[in-house]
Amino acid sequence: MNTSKKAVLVLTQQRDSHADLVIRELNRRGVPLIRFDTSDFPLRSTLVAYSQQGTWRVSLQFQQRAIEFDQIASVWYRRPTPFEFEPTLTPTGRQFANAEARMAIGGLLRSMDCLWVNHPEKIVTADYKPLQLKLASACSLEIPRSLVTNNPDEAKDFFEHCKGEMIYKTLSGGMIASEDGEVLSIYTNRITADNLKDIQRVKYTACLFQEYVPKQIELRITVIGSNVFAAEIHSQHSERSATDWRASYEDLRYAIHELPSEVRQKCLTLVRRCELAFAAIDMILTPDNRYVFLELNPNGQWGWIEHATGLPLCKTMADLLTANINVG
Repeated sequence: MNTSKKAVLVLTQQRDSHADLVIRELNRRGVPLIRFDTSDFPLRSTLVAYSQQGTWRVSLQFQQRAIEFDQIASVWYRRPTPFEFEPTLTPTGRQFANAEARMAIGGLLRSMDCLWVNHPEKIVTADYKPLQLKLASACSLEIPRSLVTNNPDEAKDFFEHCKGEMIYKTLSGGMIASEDGEVLSIYTNRITADNLKDIQRVKYTACLFQEYVPKQIELRITVIGSNVFAAEIHSQHSERSATDWRASYEDLRYAIHELPSEVRQKCLTLVRRCELAFAAIDMILTPDNRYVFLELNPNGQWGWIEHATGLPLCKTMADLLTANINVG
């Protein structure tokens, strides 16, 4: 990596508390950085990119600032929002403009030789739960027995195979928008014999079912570069958080957890197999002290974990983003 590159590029939306934490730390260290949201293109920013003999010279100007791509040492791909276009464009014109903007900005960003946390294609690939489970198992992590199907009879048979101890969880993250625009969350749910009355609804789309794994505690394991931080999430004392802790944050208690070295190494190996520099992993520690992998989030939240436990996640993320920057 060319250490003459100086700046960190943070791609995220205007309101992002996690980005704010790291940006404050980078500012404290005197690290040059640029925060940019792709929603500013093309209405509030101007792109100029020249190529000569396969090398791109790129400048993206916005708010009296400019991003010179050859000065970027690392990109933190947090949560940029969609491009915004002239409202007078027809739907067809907006569709065309969006495709052209995506191929231009996306192609030029991907042409940069720098550290990505994380590369957008790697985020998309790593987000597929069936692939996560395969890779986790290949890394010798224990995973729950799982079924993906739209066959109601197969789902019913799996329920019997699990002796009635089965959960349903979404494959796509569980956030949907209602017809009136309200964002709704679909949490993990235990399936009961009573739920089987509606089992025919399975035929409408792919569904993920897993055996229910008993919990002593739940773990949020944050991997940043070669660093692994494990936090305990105590959720079993409340019915509201027992199945899915996201359903009731106010009922949770936290503590720092010391992972066995072999589990720590398996987590690192999994994140590297996914070609990621950062990931948030959810696991269960069972009553008989088995570590069971649930899922991996390649762009997960961690600010509340740092606040609750004091784990140095912000500092470590800043360290990763500035590993190839010499601050003079």
